[in-house]
Amino acid sequence: MTDEILLDVDFETPQFLVHHYYIAGSISIMINTFVFYLLLFHKGKMDSFRYYMLAFQIACSLVDIHLTFLMQPVTLFPLPSGYCIGALVKLFDASPHFLMAIIELLVGYQVNVLNLCFLRKHKAITKIINKYVLPENVYNAIVFFFMTYTFSYVIPFSLAHLTKEEEYHIIDTSYPKLRHKFEELPNFAMYEFKFIAFQLFLIMIVAGCIQSTITVSVLTFQMYQVLMQCKLSLSKSTWEKHKTALKSLVLQFMTTPIAILPSMLLMSTIYVPFKGAQVFTCYMLMIITTHSTINCLIVIFTIPQFRSIVLMWIEAGKKLKRIRMESRSVSFVGTRVAPNSFRNAMS
Repeated sequence: MTDEILLDVDFETPQFLVHHYYIAGSISIMINTFVFYLLLFHKGKMDSFRYYMLAFQIACSLVDIHLTFLMQPVTLFPLPSGYCIGALVKLFDASPHFLMAIIELLVGYQVNVLNLCFLRKHKAITKIINKYVLPENVYNAIVFFFMTYTFSYVIPFSLAHLTKEEEYHIIDTSYPKLRHKFEELPNFAMYEFKFIAFQLFLIMIVAGCIQSTITVSVLTFQMYQVLMQCKLSLSKSTWEKHKTALKSLVLQFMTTPIAILPSMLLMSTIYVPFKGAQVFTCYMLMIITTHSTINCLIVIFTIPQFRSIVLMWIEAGKKLKRIRMESRSVSFVGTRVAPNSFRNAMS
């Protein structure tokens, strides 16, 4: 890494990123709360599957709240370092490594709850014609794997934590010109990617992404086949219910690259450093914070009863606006007519 790239790293807090955290976090909370309301009070023909979707929305909300309010990470990339300025830092002086461990846990939980949504819908659909039905012990084993894997990869990440002495040793060895800037920071975390624990963590993350993609692809293929085979034997409403749920789940899964791809690009700046990498990673963080909001929009507009409620409210709002405009125009005409009538009476 050249001195030009090193000296390009800005240790000042980017205010545009902080403002984005607050705006994106607030929007996410509002729209997630709206989806909670729809799932709880406007279920329509949805069965207990809606509770799995509710669990996923809760996981999305927790990720966004932690990332945009409690953590608020600021990268120092292409240096393998960063610091946090969120509420947990200000109130409890939480370390960036601890906050990173929490976000890794929450993101893993979020992904695996979505996997469970697919698994639960797969169980309901395959029972229709008893094809591709998973034995109960296999089903429970998969659920157990999803939940435990979420916690397992946090262990090597926790072991990759460096003491302050070790962090400053890396700084003195690799970035001596920046030591005084690191000393001015209220907190920071430095990572050594050569550590076995960190390499194991990265391997488990990649393996988890591959496993999740394969699992969802297989389950979706099997569910689609069953639905096509039993289309004529099911009532139209039942078939549409399963089809809509499957479509919504697939589209929700397709939004995961909004969070995963920017994270990969963000990490790539450490291996392929370039001037302006820090600003680039800030934009990647901004994109990541939009995942939950986009996911909520997919839930709203792919489930018919939710979509109809939103469209009904929009139409009611337009109608109310027209009524108000008409009443204002009538009152304006009335004020013009009244003086003229008075003058005519006087004459």
